[in-house]
Amino acid sequence: MAKSTFKLNDFLSNIRKKDLARASRFEVVMTSSSYRGSNREVSLLCEEAAIPGLISTFAPTKIGNWTEYRAHGVEFFGDNATLTFYCNTDWNVREYFEAWMGTTADVRSKEVGFYDDYAGEVDIYTLDRDDNRTGKWQLKECWPRLINLTPMSQASDAPVRVTVTFTYRYWNSDTLDNSPLGNIKRFINILKDGDLKEIGRDILGFDI
Repeated sequence: MAKSTFKLNDFLSNIRKKDLARASRFEVVMTSSSYRGSNREVSLLCEEAAIPGLISTFAPTKIGNWTEYRAHGVEFFGDNATLTFYCNTDWNVREYFEAWMGTTADVRSKEVGFYDDYAGEVDIYTLDRDDNRTGKWQLKECWPRLINLTPMSQASDAPVRVTVTFTYRYWNSDTLDNSPLGNIKRFINILKDGDLKEIGRDILGFDI
């Protein structure tokens, strides 16, 4: 009978060496374009975010008597991202996004603003237990398109949360970034792990 490829000790050794990514270990850095509010305070109060996704486009391809699927490209999964923020007693968080949305178009006259004046960026960083940044995903040319209803209730003492949906043109990450800086970041992360075999495969292209 064939033996399993992995053993329990392999799993435990890997976890002790690299740890697991924690859903609560992240930070968000907001950068609005023309509106100069307190980006830092709003970023600090982000409770929930989501790392963006990718999706392959494909189509059935006839090969002899077989019908197989072949990739036609890769698209960004969705064109929006929803973030949730705690709201302080000054309501600065909600006012920040109301003011940012106000730069996209005038509420009364409906006059639309210039794209470069309201498109900003949102950086999502993952952190380890020591608050070191381990990954980065950046929403490019994004702006808030929806500020959700903010419910209030006499029956609850929970903190108020503001949910905002952003639209963005595209997103980037250290993995998708093929620039020399992106390659350097990947090389440094591999060096931190100290796995020579991984260095050979990912950087040199062969096993060492």
